[in-house]
Amino acid sequence: MKNIFLGVLVLIGVGAASMGWWYYRTVAAWNGPVPEILSEKMEKDADTMAIEFTSRIDAPVETVFRAFSEPERGAEFSNIVRYSKLVQSEGNRKVVELEMVILGQPQRLVLAFTFFPEDRRVTIQTVENPMSELNGTYSFTTSPDGTKTLLTYTGTAKDKVKMPIPLALQKTALRESFVASVQALKKGLAAQPAPVPAKNAS
Repeated sequence: MKNIFLGVLVLIGVGAASMGWWYYRTVAAWNGPVPEILSEKMEKDADTMAIEFTSRIDAPVETVFRAFSEPERGAEFSNIVRYSKLVQSEGNRKVVELEMVILGQPQRLVLAFTFFPEDRRVTIQTVENPMSELNGTYSFTTSPDGTKTLLTYTGTAKDKVKMPIPLALQKTALRESFVASVQALKKGLAAQPAPVPAKNAS
């Protein structure tokens, strides 16, 4: 009888946790003020860090995706990007050279961005970076009322060289990069031209 009672308690606990996560994903994430990072998860295994960040952008998903589709303008909007240049643009793929300052240290890297507007996602991949190799996906989810966007980044960062950098500091660098990306995205949205009103048919 005691085992049955404990089993019921476990099921109730699991159910409550699931309901809490459902509430966060469907209700809480869309309401009230939010920081740049809604949730984060970083776990390192050997030389590879698995990463997941989420953020809410208070703009429709089409507008957010359009602003995100100009990574070559990073230096205009980001506080940590000193230099950004479009190296190649072909089809739905852009290659961008960037010089960034992370934790006070300059880093040069070349990233490839591939855009999938139908799926509302963008993939990134390192083309050049002597320190690490990034592979990730940005996904864009619209709110129930269509006025906001949940931005989710999932990916990996693999060390190319052994670096005597504490794990906590590596996580801080990744966190700083994501926050800066969200802030730059918001500035890019503010710089978007206002939509032209449709003319009334005569």
